[in-house]
Amino acid sequence: MSDHTLACSPGARRLDIKDLACERLFDEVPCCISIQDPDLRIVEANRNMIDEFGTRLGEPCYTVYKGRNEPCPECAVARTFEDGREHTAQETIFDRRGLPREVIVNTKPLRDNSGRIVAVMELFTDITVNRELEKRLHDSLRRFHTLFEQVPCFISVQDRDLRIVDSNGLFKEHFGQNLGGYCYKVYKRRDEPCEQCPVAKTFEDGLVHTSEEIIIDSTGSEVVVLVSSSPIRDSQGRVTEVMEVLTDITEIRLLQDKLASLGQLVGGIAHSIKNVLEGLRGGIYVANLGFRDNSREDIETGWEMVQRNVERISGMILDMLYCAKDRAPRRLPVSLPEMAEDVAELFRARAGQRDLDIETDIDPSMDTILADPKDIHSLLANLITNAMDACASDEDEAKKHFVHIGVSQDGDEAVIRVRDNGIGMDDDTRRKLFRMFFSTKGAFGTGLGLLVCHKVASEHGGAITVDSAPGQGSTFSVRLPVDPDSDAPDADG
Repeated sequence: MSDHTLACSPGARRLDIKDLACERLFDEVPCCISIQDPDLRIVEANRNMIDEFGTRLGEPCYTVYKGRNEPCPECAVARTFEDGREHTAQETIFDRRGLPREVIVNTKPLRDNSGRIVAVMELFTDITVNRELEKRLHDSLRRFHTLFEQVPCFISVQDRDLRIVDSNGLFKEHFGQNLGGYCYKVYKRRDEPCEQCPVAKTFEDGLVHTSEEIIIDSTGSEVVVLVSSSPIRDSQGRVTEVMEVLTDITEIRLLQDKLASLGQLVGGIAHSIKNVLEGLRGGIYVANLGFRDNSREDIETGWEMVQRNVERISGMILDMLYCAKDRAPRRLPVSLPEMAEDVAELFRARAGQRDLDIETDIDPSMDTILADPKDIHSLLANLITNAMDACASDEDEAKKHFVHIGVSQDGDEAVIRVRDNGIGMDDDTRRKLFRMFFSTKGAFGTGLGLLVCHKVASEHGGAITVDSAPGQGSTFSVRLPVDPDSDAPDADG
């Protein structure tokens, strides 16, 4: 320590040290600091300011920082000179290399002993890196949000109560705005959680879980989905929410069903053709015996067997062609009461041989419908055949079997009902009934008959339903529009 310093009083030494500390703080603080006079000229600057912008003492701040020839419209320093208050702003300035810097500006008035503002200290905090990080974060969040909204899956985020707290666009489109709703109510119309809930499992063990489920959308349609649940964790690693992603695989499952059904069809048709061929061989054999023995009775019996089996294989081929072809039906006037009576009459002889009755309840006054006569005839014939086969499969010998055919009109719809008291069906069989090519007749059926009925009903703008129970028989109901849309093909279409 120098002699001069030692000679100074303790108070003077403290003042020197304080001034030295302030000077060092002014120079070493990691910000750009300048002091400006009322003309906005820089009269003092710290080392960081000089390093970044050069020695620019005496120049206006707007020239040094922004290359302007006049003050900035919203100058924080000028505002401090006006009202004596501290001000904060966010601005873009340019360093000595011309590179832009995003900064936070803070101003503070400097007063003389009388309280008059003689200068303003302006401090710049460089936030360029922060702004760049914010921009990247914003872009990342925007891309994530776009991906979240546009991804072709149903996505929901659920809390521990299995309530939906967020969802993407496709989810809202198919299930509506259901924020706050329970997932099991939204997806499955249930009143309690599913027994094997993948979301609940993820909350328990924090792992990803997958499953295949059938859910119901807002239109009431069933959707087959592949479910994947993933944990969402907080900064401590705790699972706070779970994201559930559902991928619609309905079309894939339908394709798989069709491929499986195709295999069943090949097997069913092979067995059916084998049975027909056996019938043809039997008929030919009986007919040949008749020719050999000159027995007219054997010839007629054999020929009848041949005709019957030719009709069976012909009907099978026609049904296959009908199911394979996509077309719009012709629209011709059809008297449904007359056609129903004609088809019922065709089957009465065969029904008598099986000891069952064919009953009719037909409204003769109902309107004529516009439909393809061949298609409607085929629909009625297949329904009656199916009902007779159901009665023949019933092993209850004490029961008197019947097939009841009803035709009526309900408003703008014609209603066909074919009811039997045959073997009936359980729920699983009933659900599969109109799938290609499901049959309840084992090796003796291809499932084409009911598929034809379903195709006829849908192509005519109608629908077919079934009500059945094991041992109680079945009722098939077909509803067809009496006057279909005017843009349907006409008789020449």
